[in-house]
Amino acid sequence: MTIQVNVKLDERLLKEVERLVKEGRVKTKKEAFERALQLLVKSYKAGELTRRVDEIRDGTEKFPSVTALAVESHEEES
Repeated sequence: MTIQVNVKLDERLLKEVERLVKEGRVKTKKEAFERALQLLVKSYKAGELTRRVDEIRDGTEKFPSVTALAVESHEEES
């Protein structure tokens, strides 16, 4: 489903988007705005994931990494 949203934009930003369309980097202004919003959402999701991983890691610095344990185990087998 597509929903129409009306927004006011800075004229310079709109001109830059129109330039991208003219250069063929995007087909339409709609595509440009959709791609920009998708990147914004992905960026926030990545930031949230990073924050959650950091919370999980907090306080575990004293434990060896799984990679280090795997390398050590492999070296012992050799």
